Amino acid sequence: MYRLPHRTLASPPSGLPRLVAFDIDGTLLTPQGCLRERTATALASLSEAGVITALATGRPWPQTETVARQVPTLSYAVCLNGATVMDATANERIADRSMTHVEAVEAAEIVRKHLPKASLGLDMADGRHLWEPQFAPGMPADLLAELSVVRVADAIAEVDGAVLTWLVHSSDLDTLAMVELLAPRMPLGTEIRPSGLDMAEIAAAGVNKSAGLEIVCERYGISASQVTVFGDGLNDIEMLSWAGYGVAMANASAAVRSVADHIAPANEDDGVAAVVEAMLAGSQWPSSAEAAEVAVPTNGAHLG
Repeated sequence: MYRLPHRTLASPPSGLPRLVAFDIDGTLLTPQGCLRERTATALASLSEAGVITALATGRPWPQTETVARQVPTLSYAVCLNGATVMDATANERIADRSMTHVEAVEAAEIVRKHLPKASLGLDMADGRHLWEPQFAPGMPADLLAELSVVRVADAIAEVDGAVLTWLVHSSDLDTLAMVELLAPRMPLGTEIRPSGLDMAEIAAAGVNKSAGLEIVCERYGISASQVTVFGDGLNDIEMLSWAGYGVAMANASAAVRSVADHIAPANEDDGVAAVVEAMLAGSQWPSSAEAAEVAVPTNGAHLG
């Protein structure tokens, strides 16, 4: 599903990006999972200045909406790492990219073959979330608060339509090891990548946060060079590399920081708020002392 209605919006003042997108966990939220008032106020001020603001997250919409409600001026949400795009103001899905029934089943069966002890979670295109009994034992409680989950014995057997994403949890392999093992084996039309949690994620090929943001950009005639993004996770690397300006948090891994144009203070230090405030004031952006440890491009170019 994909709709592209005509939209008009006044451009922000010179020097500000036209679109700014924010990862949620590890970026906007504190390590305790809270959105501080300073950060919410900074995002609202950005919107008031004419900048389109969006969330870009691995969360499904119900979990994303709890954050969006705290910043009512947010316009869009790219959810499930790009599988769905929401108009946050209208609470309306404007795009989704799903795997077919055949693609989804074939991909999951490959997981079963090579990781027989792995457990699966399933995000159906119709909004259902089906999890096997041992799936995601360490899922943070705050991420479950707004999510209606049905536990099923065999998630593959429950596939009866289009699938947005599979989540793969293994107690034997970490996320990157799972991706390395399974990526060459994924069926045509699908791919596997880090999910943002301690799990791998399978989605339709080409689905990621930057692809979701491109849909928002098309609505307004915005180019990637006019976009600034903030992130901290492995699932943010494509987005940080794609945008005209990528801001990684100091709490991000070295792999994530290495593709960024700027390193913001950590999420526990209100890094997003500090940078947005400076952006609006036209002053020098605050950075983390850890930025000196990373080879950060200074000419707008990106690594990878």
